[in-house]
Amino acid sequence: ADRTLVLVLTGVVLGALAGAITSLLKILADPYDQLPAITFWLLGSLSGMHMAQVWVVAPVVLVGCSVLYLLRWRLNVLSLPEAEASALGVQVKPLRIAVIALATIMTSAVVAVAGVIGWIGLLIPHAARLLVGPSLARLLPMSIVMGALFLLLVDTASRSAGDLEIPLGILTALVGAPFFLGLLLRRAGASS
Repeated sequence: ADRTLVLVLTGVVLGALAGAITSLLKILADPYDQLPAITFWLLGSLSGMHMAQVWVVAPVVLVGCSVLYLLRWRLNVLSLPEAEASALGVQVKPLRIAVIALATIMTSAVVAVAGVIGWIGLLIPHAARLLVGPSLARLLPMSIVMGALFLLLVDTASRSAGDLEIPLGILTALVGAPFFLGLLLRRAGASS
């Protein structure tokens, strides 16, 4: 419990620090040129994307997804307690570090060009798991396909909702937050 509390408090502190730095950058930015670009990037959009950016990011994502797929059986074993996973021959700590590093590199590459589009990485794997189960042999490809389709639908909705393009981060939060609230309520109902 103490480690969980420290982890949560560390997340809160780092989030507050990052928020303060972001606010400082917004205050120091040119209000006519840089500030709108910063704000739009923070809310996420595909409107400024060019194929050159896609070709830069695609190899990073393809390599990362390929490595994760090749590690799928080891990642399935990580759902077991650490002692059992180790008994099955999985080196738990190095594998966790590798997976976190891969996910961080892929996410950073995509966020660098498209901005912050939240909730997809939380929403889609849970929805895919409901459809195909927990095995990563099916879950990883389904998450990739569902994530791409979801982003396409959200981008289409953001561009066709009216005269003003709604940033994708806003729409994904409007879908993701109620979905997770439903999952939490479902889990609370099942445990009581």
